Amino acid sequence: MPVFSTNDDVKIFYQDVGPKDALPLIMIHGFTGSSAVFLHNIHPLSQKHRVIAPDLRGHGESESRATGYHVSRLAMDLKNLIDHLELPHTGDIIAIGASLGAAVLWSYSELFTTAVFSHMVFVDQAPLQNYTADGDWGPSHGSRGCNSAATLAYLQATLNLSPGSAYQGIIDACLAYRSHPLPTDNVSAEKREGDSNFFLEVAMLGDASWRGKLMANHTALDWRASIRHNFATRSSTTKVLVIASERSGCFPTAGPLTVVDLINAGQEAPRRLATGVTISWGGHWCYWENPEKFNALVREFLNH
Repeated sequence: MPVFSTNDDVKIFYQDVGPKDALPLIMIHGFTGSSAVFLHNIHPLSQKHRVIAPDLRGHGESESRATGYHVSRLAMDLKNLIDHLELPHTGDIIAIGASLGAAVLWSYSELFTTAVFSHMVFVDQAPLQNYTADGDWGPSHGSRGCNSAATLAYLQATLNLSPGSAYQGIIDACLAYRSHPLPTDNVSAEKREGDSNFFLEVAMLGDASWRGKLMANHTALDWRASIRHNFATRSSTTKVLVIASERSGCFPTAGPLTVVDLINAGQEAPRRLATGVTISWGGHWCYWENPEKFNALVREFLNH
């Protein structure tokens, strides 16, 4: 894979597939993943786009340092990648952020505005993971797993002592046929084992302790006011698709779909830039479980 160095000298690997003169489409994976999780999406989408998929800092083949375990640092890495590739700053970039990848895009928008993006897709990520003490944000919206100091401490301890079991728990929560099984799933034992082995191999590439520090930052960040300000108040023109799964082991659908309300707040119908879709054909990692439907959903969004 190609590689570049960030402004703090960390090597970031990325995939770059498709015609170089096509509109760029950046795909940003989630916690414990890598660009490899988009195996079934990159080539189909590259038929009409230049698809760029980085391994986030501390994930996949990319390096990490003793510091840098903050969503804002990952957003700066994205800015460094856009500049390295000399992508247009004319509002023509498309971006897909899955889980943590969505938060990276929210942070980028806060730091640098949404001006370079024509379209954004946020996949199954609530704007706040933790539950709030006042009860305003709780089990109906926040994370099903990591949502408090106690659950974070448990995850960090497991990552330090038994990273494989921590990653297996994440895999079980992120695949719909594991978190919310249906009689109609028809998933073979070979497929189950293959998925587990694949995602576990990808996850084990990173430093588990560093990942625990990154999750501490990620799960505590409340993006609600930032999203409202950067996508609604600042008159962004970026069109947004929010995908929420009713079979997600990570979030109830109301969490991710709140992003639609935040972006469209106070806007009349012609000015509403965000659309929400609830799916049942996949879970948190729906792009892996049913790539044909995911790719078709993205294409339909980009064509309207």
